[in-house]
Amino acid sequence: MKWEYNQFEYGGSMNIGNELFIDIKHLLGNRWSVKREDLDTYSRQIRRAAGDISKLRQSGKGPDGSQVLFSHLPYLLKEDLLISKEERETLLRLREEAKSYDAVISIGIGGSYLGNQVLFDLFCGPYWNQLTKEERKGYPQIYFSGQNVDPVSLTELASCIKREAGRIAKRRMKVLFLVISKSGTTIEPVTAVRGLKKLLDSVCDIHLMAITDKEKGRIRPLSEKEHFPCFTVPDGIGGRFSVFSQVGLVFASLAGIPIEEFLQGAQMVEEACRTEDISENPALMLAALKFIAMKEYGITAEVVMPYGDKLRSFGWWYAQLLGESLGKKYDLQENIVYNGRTPVAAVGTTDMHSLTQEHQQGKKNKLVQFISVEHLPADLTVLCDEKGASGPVPMSRMLAAARRANEEALASEERMSCHIAMKELTPYHVGALMYFFFLTIAYEGALANVNAFDQPGVEDYKKILHEDLREYILGDLRKEN
Repeated sequence: MKWEYNQFEYGGSMNIGNELFIDIKHLLGNRWSVKREDLDTYSRQIRRAAGDISKLRQSGKGPDGSQVLFSHLPYLLKEDLLISKEERETLLRLREEAKSYDAVISIGIGGSYLGNQVLFDLFCGPYWNQLTKEERKGYPQIYFSGQNVDPVSLTELASCIKREAGRIAKRRMKVLFLVISKSGTTIEPVTAVRGLKKLLDSVCDIHLMAITDKEKGRIRPLSEKEHFPCFTVPDGIGGRFSVFSQVGLVFASLAGIPIEEFLQGAQMVEEACRTEDISENPALMLAALKFIAMKEYGITAEVVMPYGDKLRSFGWWYAQLLGESLGKKYDLQENIVYNGRTPVAAVGTTDMHSLTQEHQQGKKNKLVQFISVEHLPADLTVLCDEKGASGPVPMSRMLAAARRANEEALASEERMSCHIAMKELTPYHVGALMYFFFLTIAYEGALANVNAFDQPGVEDYKKILHEDLREYILGDLRKEN
């Protein structure tokens, strides 16, 4: 990991372990972007933020004194802090136990859904459920529910499961509901569990597995009564940081994704980005550049644009991480600051034909975060015709060329962007990338003097929603009486 110092004045690039490559030439060193002098101006603030996150790592305490333990996530299988020995042993048995189920329905919303959707899209893919069980190496079909209260999607999922059940001869389909909810009271997953049980109970053998709070989760007493497995959402791990906890690891194990590799990638980044020296810490550097772009250059939105269909849901995951962590009304001294950038999820090349026009020539209030994979797991060479030239071109080359063209076109209009490339598309590299963004968010929260680990706004709307539903129920009861 090092700066290419010869490029520093005009931008530059960094790499982490030769596995993640961070190109900031269109974010630093241009007449219209962040400048070296800006880093000097903010140097005291940057040093303070670096020190704050170092203290957080050591103490496990966030800015408000509550537990913040995300830096321990890469070591979850090695330490007893976030998982008990018994729970760890149960987790490690899941990969084989998963093969006893015909289907798993992962039920959750927000951080209990988005990270798992990323893992599924990347390592199972959209055609997973069309494969035979042998082609899936014995692992079950995977479905998602509880990420909305849409009755249409819920009933259509139930109909799909019923069709699958009808194809199984001489026995009932064995379906696992993986219920992920820290509180056990969130409307969307609770509704999904009740609705799917109502629709499927007569045709399937339904089994339950839960991931919830170790003490306050409403599901835990039920698990003890009904004797179904119940994993813990560790204290000090917020939903948007939970993909490396039991929330993501249980799901990954049920889908046959190697969790050890996933955690190793995160560990590599955690250890590479501990220094408080900004020139040797890519996560701190990127956080500082984005923060300065917001403070000094009018950046109010961030477009996350991975290249490749399998990375589409990564944009949704990052949007939650950015929005919930940095979108804060108050700073740590309770001053009103209205901090944050509006996250916009896009995907290349698809949205180059819909959104790039606005990115390039609309308001100069956004930066674009490109994400790509250097060596794709599959490729196809096809005939390409370009202005009288005709010849074979790998599709991976077209994808990379499209990303570069987007980047250069934005720069020609003086628009900021950053490019992060994973060397390969493996659990290790995805773990490294996701954890890298954890760190950039943590550092930027410290730079902005806001609490990047709470979500008071989300709690506000939940109170209103629950009260609305309560009034509806009471109104119906009054009508009956």
